Amino acid sequence: MSKSEIAQIRPKSIGTSIPRREDPGLLTGRARYIADIVLPDMLHIAILRSPVAHGRIRHIDVAAAQAMPGVELVWTGQDCVARCPGITSSLEQAGFAVTVQPLLAHDEICFVGEGIAVVVAHSRAQAEDALERIDVDIEELPVVTDALTAVDGADLANAAVASNMIYHSNRVTDPVDEAFASAALTVEGRFKTPRVNASPMETRGFVASHDWTSAALTCWSATQMPSFIKTMIAIFLQFPEQNLEVITPAVGGGFGQKAHLHPEELLVCMLSIELGRPVSWIEDRQENLFRAPQAKQQLNEMALAVDNDGRFLALRDRVTTDSGAYNSLPWTPLVEGHAGILVATDPYRISALSAESLSVATNKCPIGAYRGVGFSAPTLAREVLIDRAARKLGLSPFEIRRRNVIRQEDFPYQTRAGMMIREGSFLETVDRLEAMVGYEDFRKRQQEARKEGRLLGLGISIFSEISGIGTRALNFLDYPLTSHDTATVRVEPTGKVTVTTGIVTSGQGHPTTLAQIAADAFGIPVEDVTILAGSTHHAVGFGTVASRSAVFGAGTIGRAAEIVRGRMRAVAARLLQATSDEIEMAQGLVHVRDDPGRGMPFAAVAGAAYFAEATHPEDFDPALEATAAFDPSDIVLANGGHAVIVEIDLETCMARVEKMYAVEDCGRMINPMIVEGQIRGGMAQGVGMTLLEELIHDDRGQLTTSTFQDYLLPTSRDIPDIEISHLETPSSLVPGGIKGMGESAMISTPAAVAGAVNDALACFDVAIEQFPASPQRIFEALSEAAVLDGASLPN
Repeated sequence: MSKSEIAQIRPKSIGTSIPRREDPGLLTGRARYIADIVLPDMLHIAILRSPVAHGRIRHIDVAAAQAMPGVELVWTGQDCVARCPGITSSLEQAGFAVTVQPLLAHDEICFVGEGIAVVVAHSRAQAEDALERIDVDIEELPVVTDALTAVDGADLANAAVASNMIYHSNRVTDPVDEAFASAALTVEGRFKTPRVNASPMETRGFVASHDWTSAALTCWSATQMPSFIKTMIAIFLQFPEQNLEVITPAVGGGFGQKAHLHPEELLVCMLSIELGRPVSWIEDRQENLFRAPQAKQQLNEMALAVDNDGRFLALRDRVTTDSGAYNSLPWTPLVEGHAGILVATDPYRISALSAESLSVATNKCPIGAYRGVGFSAPTLAREVLIDRAARKLGLSPFEIRRRNVIRQEDFPYQTRAGMMIREGSFLETVDRLEAMVGYEDFRKRQQEARKEGRLLGLGISIFSEISGIGTRALNFLDYPLTSHDTATVRVEPTGKVTVTTGIVTSGQGHPTTLAQIAADAFGIPVEDVTILAGSTHHAVGFGTVASRSAVFGAGTIGRAAEIVRGRMRAVAARLLQATSDEIEMAQGLVHVRDDPGRGMPFAAVAGAAYFAEATHPEDFDPALEATAAFDPSDIVLANGGHAVIVEIDLETCMARVEKMYAVEDCGRMINPMIVEGQIRGGMAQGVGMTLLEELIHDDRGQLTTSTFQDYLLPTSRDIPDIEISHLETPSSLVPGGIKGMGESAMISTPAAVAGAVNDALACFDVAIEQFPASPQRIFEALSEAAVLDGASLPN
């Protein structure tokens, strides 16, 4: 190649913030979401949902609905159970109760919003009109809405839910009594995190089209787990999996809510098979608030023992999770409390841990996965207690963490729950956050603000994140599952590269980051890479969950590319009269190491492999295509920290976030712009969970926050400037040193916000332990302490 041609070729793309290639379609409205799928003769469904939290169906009459204009079919639970008993969900754990969630309730109703009947009509409006003509007689039964009441047994005997289940797990039982008895200081609290909804911009949806001629079933799903959905449809409906395809169109956010098998998905498939026509279900927003998997509701009764120097001696935690009425497949409620106790001490050196979790069934919508699932609540409790201990010992919140984080000399470090931490930058994170905040200057500003009648507070949180969750991580979290993904990499005759992957995107930028990985694997421009994804015909993937896409993308693409690269090196070595080991690929060239002049264009080598047999070495396999699987050999850990400054208005008792800081170490970043977008979005969700959002049920199990007028989401006015800094500790377990980071901000930001609120109120010896920290809760806490009676602020 000429020097001018070489000069026009870009350097490596990994580590650069190239624009997301999917954005033009999203921003111009050309992207197709699930609601944009329109097929010939398509029908639409509406679901009659239970108005009571617990009851028994005495009688249901659908004749009037069936006679309505445009109605093709009306089914009740009895029609469904004859074809599919429901979604069976279990884990091989002692004490774990199996639940069978019906697609439509056919006898017992277990929560408000559970489906009772479905109408199939020519339009959604016609289907909804017909719902009003269904006559249902329900015998109301006693309701369990409080997990603690259920644990105490007050109502459990008289108000059975679907599983009548309390799952009790004692995972870590170190003897901690002596440590607490000898501790210089013990801090403890009862921290209640709210029940929340992930509230993706796009609600759930599913379309199925069954072709009686070919016996094929094609499905479109706004899902994060298409391969899983495909297999579950095959199992639960006894449908030949080889005749199934699940297509994932553009997905408007998932955040874990779309990482389950939903009853509606099986229901739509059954209806399409029954009618031989396409059937569409698009959830409306109120349905989403009532029926989509809910999340995060935990009580952490946590205590921390500390010595005179502020070093942690022991931690005790008892977690109660309000699981709702059924297990949500595949995660079950253990994804909250049980997973949480396994990371309760991270990332600190704590030599003794006693932790237990109880997952309790109630008459509420089932709980499921949501960004940072299981980890947000115990992190909040632990970090608030650490701040509390620092205040009592006269230490800065940074110093007490500095004395206790896992350090470089500690690696490899095994936590008391059994997780091996091999690498991380915990101490560096503390130091970086302190410098960003300007701690001493903040404390001076806080004192000055008090003189003006204003309350400022600083909260800090240090975290580690189990990312790229594969088999080892799932097994550590007590899920006896095997997880791996595959990818196929093909070099075309013209030197372009096509990657086929099972990884799907719901807004994270995967078409861009995966292309960057493939481009650097061959040393070509990212524009020369095409990513094929979004169909189960493409490849197998466990799902876009648990911060795993970057890790599994790097692993699968990297391994497949290495096979193809070896074949191209063999051809190039023959052409360039060198050995294969001497051949390198960079900047669109294939050349001899340390001698770029002895090289040729990448496309020329590809053409020779396809069309010039004389260039092939002996026993050469000319297929420039390979498929590879990947599963990390151990748990891949990212880490970092967050700091938040809040101001509380004493007149309105409203907490406003003034400034936010993030330090992220996710190994080698593929695209820093996308990483920072993930951080900003997760931090906004953390503010929502801690200050605004709460799904509130009354004692009859009725959801009282059923619209966005009541269920408050953060807006741009609630999220201030976010300052971000990066550290880099490459993973030794993943090609390229890459780690996942999609959940990190939602793991740690709630703790930092909660800490900031408590720091602002600490001058009154007032603490907030139930969240969100709404104006009402702050008002009640200050009133109880007689603060709002005109008393001046302490200095």
